[in-house]
Amino acid sequence: MKTTFIEKSGIMAVLFTALLFIFPKNINIPNVSDLFTATTVLFAILTGFFIAAVLSNYFRLQSLIAEETSLWCSFYEVSITIKPKIKAELGLAIDNYLRAAFDFELSEYVGKTWDEFDKAMKVTNRIRKTDTNMYVFLLGIKGDLKKTRQEIFLTARKIMERNHWLTLIILATIIIFLVYAMRPLGVTDSILTVLISSVTCLVLFLLYDIDGNIFAEEKLAFSSFERAFKEIGKLPYYPEESIKSGRVKPKGKYRVGVLLNKETLKREIHMVEFK
Repeated sequence: MKTTFIEKSGIMAVLFTALLFIFPKNINIPNVSDLFTATTVLFAILTGFFIAAVLSNYFRLQSLIAEETSLWCSFYEVSITIKPKIKAELGLAIDNYLRAAFDFELSEYVGKTWDEFDKAMKVTNRIRKTDTNMYVFLLGIKGDLKKTRQEIFLTARKIMERNHWLTLIILATIIIFLVYAMRPLGVTDSILTVLISSVTCLVLFLLYDIDGNIFAEEKLAFSSFERAFKEIGKLPYYPEESIKSGRVKPKGKYRVGVLLNKETLKREIHMVEFK
């Protein structure tokens, strides 16, 4: 089950409150104030830099996914305008591609859905060049789709590497240690100690969610593809495990893909209506 930000805050508060009764008070550390200041400043600079970097990457990914959705809609509309007979076949091919994309994380779905993508492209290969302008426009959409998918493949990768996380975790650990070591015996000081420690950890959780494209995931991927499903005359689709884990909370009529085989990723589609 996906842990929400509020749940993480509660867990951190409980853990750090319990630590108040375990960690010794007023530990004598030379120049502890200077050490605390230097550590917090360095932590703030590094986290600020990484958050800015991953947010820029995240917003670019959001834009690219919206662009891919628009391109699929245009691809479908132009194709069936030129050759109406392929409407059902093309709609099924695009539906298969979109459903296959949900079987993988954002960082890997492009590389693992080339077969479904190529099948959708091949449906339009039978279109004759009867309308030169429309056909050229269709070729342009095909090229844009390939380009956008490649950009998504590169943008969806995580920016943060192990050495980055190790540095931030070490700094966060030092900050929390010093906060507990310096704390007086007062109730207010204990509350501030818990708050500072909790916020320090929550900043790292937030950074992890943004870098892993988990932040606002429903808006980033699921909601974007709903438009494409509607365009081809299909109900929205969600993998069963995504619903159970809380990654998405669909409403209305939709389709659920029940996983039958983890190796082949074969699914059984069920219709559901949420009232």
